[in-house]
Amino acid sequence: MTKPCILIADDDKDLVNVLTQRCQQLGLVVVTAERGLSAFGAVLEHQPDIICLDVNMPAGNGMHICEMLAEDPNLKSIPRIMLTGSSEPAIIRRCHESCAYYVQKCPDVWQRIQPLLCELLHLDPAGPEQADSRKVQPARSEPVGTEADSNLLDAVFAMLGHDAAASESPDAKDSSPKNDSVWILHIEDDRELSSALSMRLRPHGVAVIPAFSGMEGYRRAFLNPASAIILDMELPNGNGDYVMRRLKETPATKDIPVIVLTGRKERASERQMINLGADAYLTKPLNFDELLAVLEQIVKLDGKRLKKRLPADGQLKSLSRSAT
Repeated sequence: MTKPCILIADDDKDLVNVLTQRCQQLGLVVVTAERGLSAFGAVLEHQPDIICLDVNMPAGNGMHICEMLAEDPNLKSIPRIMLTGSSEPAIIRRCHESCAYYVQKCPDVWQRIQPLLCELLHLDPAGPEQADSRKVQPARSEPVGTEADSNLLDAVFAMLGHDAAASESPDAKDSSPKNDSVWILHIEDDRELSSALSMRLRPHGVAVIPAFSGMEGYRRAFLNPASAIILDMELPNGNGDYVMRRLKETPATKDIPVIVLTGRKERASERQMINLGADAYLTKPLNFDELLAVLEQIVKLDGKRLKKRLPADGQLKSLSRSAT
């Protein structure tokens, strides 16, 4: 099995040495660069699984490199961690807009980076040897999503300066048609509702790709903008109002129509989401005819307005498999 590869680009040699040793203990292949231009070249040469960039480097600003990668359709899916001593709001905002993770340099920086690496690359914090030894142990009895799991996600997200963590999901079956011209990103933690919506929209030529947490939904929207987004308010790892702000602040996602579908019936919530940029505010239980009418108006299912093509067949499968 090929080991995951990380690129660490920083001109602080002592920090790079420490991070290299720690990453190798996690079972990662480490590639390093001290200059901006060499960092970009290393990305092209090695195609790493994750990138850790300093903002201030000789011969190239790391933030500029991050933004260049975000604009490249072949490279933007590589997770990027901006490891920097800067706490300027502009830097943090640019990290968010380019869908990068912001981590401030500090004495316990590894304690901040390690859970993020483990979460994004699905690594065992104890390293590959301990992970291999546990393969022969009986499976744990507690279900997925225990308090310990939640605490880890909360710690990762708090480390990034938010309220929850960005998480990826286990595999799911690809139930989407292969020739649809319109597809919807459904950010909703109710899996049964998402599945029912997918079945109801299929005859209308609309595919539904689910995301079951706030930050997972935002990341999917950034990596592959949908024809429209249906967004719940109550979500793990980033509530609907937070996700809406991120979507509308980010150039790559700000023009995607958003329909809020929530159990909240308060006028204050409706006003808040409309003011943040929602195109429509619908309440649960789902009235499918009402939702379909809104979609026909916003997306123009007859093709007159926003008829974006689905991702390529393989890419659609990848999106659907990783969303549960």
